[in-house]
Amino acid sequence: MNSNTQYNRIAVVLHWLMAILITFSLLQGTLVLEHTPNSDPEKLPALQTHAVFGLVIGLLLILRYLNIKLRNTPEPANPIGSHMAWMSSLAHKLIYILILSVVGTGMAMGVEADFANLFTQTSPMPENFDNLQTRTAHAILTKLLILVLLTHIGAALFHQFIVKDRLMRRMRWKRYNR
Repeated sequence: MNSNTQYNRIAVVLHWLMAILITFSLLQGTLVLEHTPNSDPEKLPALQTHAVFGLVIGLLLILRYLNIKLRNTPEPANPIGSHMAWMSSLAHKLIYILILSVVGTGMAMGVEADFANLFTQTSPMPENFDNLQTRTAHAILTKLLILVLLTHIGAALFHQFIVKDRLMRRMRWKRYNR
């Protein structure tokens, strides 16, 4: 594989860094924060970390999008006009939209719950966040994002191990000449 079939190094680093941060944030949000009562003293630091990671993910997504738009993108992995090419394009757009939506609803939830005062500990933690309208949207979008990301991973593994087209080399740091 060469530079016409691989993403540039910045795109690769941003992809894998975002994959790690998103995985951590999704696990923390669904397995820890969702089940930790607001009365638990460990909830606030976990919520702060989750919020910071969310903002970083949003910024990295914007950087990744700009990087891909401003630099040469690799040739499509599937023939243009094919069903797989259409699905791939749709899936990637959906991933971007869902990540931005999850980050956006997280920020809106932060405004609605006054996280700024919570984080500076100038106001007490509410009994729960269940009454926040943005929390419901954030939860639904998060579940959709998990579903789409699992589909994305499944498609990459399908290409790698069933189709055997070496698709995953497009996101590797090392350059290949074949």
